[in-house]
Amino acid sequence: MKIAIVGGGIGGVTAALALVRKGIQVEVLEQAATIEPVGASLQLGPNAMRLLADLGLLPALRTVGVRPDAVDFVRWDDGSLLLHTELGEAAERHFGAPQLDFFRPDLHRVLVDALPPGVLRLGVRIERVEQDDAGVMLVASGGDEIRADAAVAADGINSRLRQRLWGADDPVFSNTVVYRGVVPREAVEHLHPDGLNVYWLGPNRHGVSYWIGGGRLLAMNCAVRDAEWSQESWTLETEPAEAAEAFAGWDPYLVERIRLVTTTLRGAVFVRTGLEHWSFGRMTLLGDAAHAMEPFQAQGAAQAVEDAYVLAACVSAHDDPVDAFGVYERIRMARAEELQESSAAAADVFYLPDGEEQRARDARYATLLADLPFGTRQPIWEYDVRDALAGAGVA
Repeated sequence: MKIAIVGGGIGGVTAALALVRKGIQVEVLEQAATIEPVGASLQLGPNAMRLLADLGLLPALRTVGVRPDAVDFVRWDDGSLLLHTELGEAAERHFGAPQLDFFRPDLHRVLVDALPPGVLRLGVRIERVEQDDAGVMLVASGGDEIRADAAVAADGINSRLRQRLWGADDPVFSNTVVYRGVVPREAVEHLHPDGLNVYWLGPNRHGVSYWIGGGRLLAMNCAVRDAEWSQESWTLETEPAEAAEAFAGWDPYLVERIRLVTTTLRGAVFVRTGLEHWSFGRMTLLGDAAHAMEPFQAQGAAQAVEDAYVLAACVSAHDDPVDAFGVYERIRMARAEELQESSAAAADVFYLPDGEEQRARDARYATLLADLPFGTRQPIWEYDVRDALAGAGVA
């Protein structure tokens, strides 16, 4: 069987690696002519890292990622501690894998470098896909035709293939804008201790700061809920002062971190209605093309990794790709929908104004570790798609 994957991002490349490991022929078609350093930071929780470890990638990923020792939730105005969660070695033992935090270009490069030669084709923009009982034909902008037994659309949040096959979507602006940037270690090491991830929680805003790039960079991300409309993009640049102004009156140590960012990426968060199905005959969706989610549980990339692992297992277990995609969809859709909902709910908890609800939240944080010693994301991280595969009878 030959599988064509449209999109060479994290989800598409991980799917290719998982398929190759299963002995399946695969071709990744990426419209960019070169691999450019796109994006800022992202986190991969143990639920994703277990799978990447199973693919043999953990040693290489440790060289470019950073494992946090602890996470602090702090108040928006003065940085006073709300919740301190220890992670590090104890969490890695509990979950069977670490959380690692990445500079996205570093992560992408490790994945691309692990591909066998000839799997990734750059500069191929797919304009349309046709399918019949024998397979699929993907037609590129230059007229080239690529034939395969099945195809996977992993072409991102604005997936052209999803819109062509499933119809145009109508995303709704959530009134939230996310700012992402990085700061070189030498400019900020006096502000941020090693091994610590910090979340500032406050009215209609939050900030997050953690080490990435093997410790050479500090990620500085923040979100503003009551924002004016903005473009849905992870590459649109704006002035760092714009983000700093949105956090006027907040903890000075947060604001100083924001001001030290030299290049800030500004992207609006849009909400999409969930799809009834991901698969359409010999075509299926993966990653943001299938289930774009708000970024407040740090699960966007992790869910693409889960998709990739399950997809490869299902394709390997079935001679007919239509059957394989049906099982893949049944295993993955409920999990992705649950994360979409919990990610939106997490924002509501982060953004409480000072008052009765905020005090009740902080009181829950004071006793949380008795039930969840590894913090609020422990149930998400404990989920293992390999158990779901076994439950569906997929080896």
